[in-house]
Amino acid sequence: MTLIKQYVNAMTNQDSVALSKIFAPMSIFVDYCPKDAGRPLFHAYGPEGIEMFFRNQFLFRKFEIMDPVIVSDTQAYYYAVYNGYHIRAIATIQDFSEDGEIQRMVVRPA
Repeated sequence: MTLIKQYVNAMTNQDSVALSKIFAPMSIFVDYCPKDAGRPLFHAYGPEGIEMFFRNQFLFRKFEIMDPVIVSDTQAYYYAVYNGYHIRAIATIQDFSEDGEIQRMVVRPA
């Protein structure tokens, strides 16, 4: 299964542990979409930081994705929901580690 498919599955299932396992030890996750919902940008670093950040987002129902569409091995479109505010987003894997994990992922408004 491709990394983008694993990412979409983990986000859809709100599984922060599965999500963290596809990221490299020195990885970066940046989401620019929350600013359109009046919230600060999301930044998380490394698998532990990504797992902790999304565990809290999922646990307190502050974030979810809906209607994902995988468009390539490195990109997926979906509706990102931030506290009930829907934004069309595109997630892009910009870099891979030597071990084939995600090194850098960026989410932007689509």
